[in-house]
Amino acid sequence: MYDNYSDEQLLALVIWRESQNQPFAAKFGVGCSIRNRVQHPRWWGRDYRSVILDPWQYSSFNANDPNSNKFPSATSPGYADCVEAAQNVLRGLPDNTKGAVSYFDRSLDTNPPKWSVSPQFEKTLDLGAFHFFTLTEFGHLQGPPVPEQSASQVQPVT
Repeated sequence: MYDNYSDEQLLALVIWRESQNQPFAAKFGVGCSIRNRVQHPRWWGRDYRSVILDPWQYSSFNANDPNSNKFPSATSPGYADCVEAAQNVLRGLPDNTKGAVSYFDRSLDTNPPKWSVSPQFEKTLDLGAFHFFTLTEFGHLQGPPVPEQSASQVQPVT
C-alpha cells in the first residue's frame, strides 16, 4: 500500500496520524523517535520504511485502528506541521526527545503499556500529550529545543 511513498511522505503520514492535534514540538518528537530507531537498528527495523511499517509499532498503521485508513490532504488540519517536522527530522535537526525510541499518549496513564514500566526503558520527557522513552542502554541524548513553527507550503501525499 505504501510502495510509492518516499521516506518523507511516509514519515509525514505517521506523524500526522499519530500526532496531528499536538504542538509542533510533539510532532517533531514523534519523528525524532523514529529517526532514533533508524539510527539504532534493532528488531524494530533498519530504515524509515521498515521502522514505520513494522507491525504493532505505530498504532495508526494497525488494521484495527480507525486512523489506518485516513490520509491527509494539503489542507488537513495539522498536516503542514507534520510535513515540516518530517523534513526537519530527515535534514538532521537535533533530537528534542533526549534519545527516545518510544512514546505513548497520556490517555493511557491509568493503564500504561507494559514496555513503559520495564527496566529496559527510561522516561526522557513529556511533549504535548506524549510521554517519551529511551532504552536504558542508550541513555539520554540532549538536543537543543525545537522552535514552535508551521510550514508554509506543503505537497499532499498521494
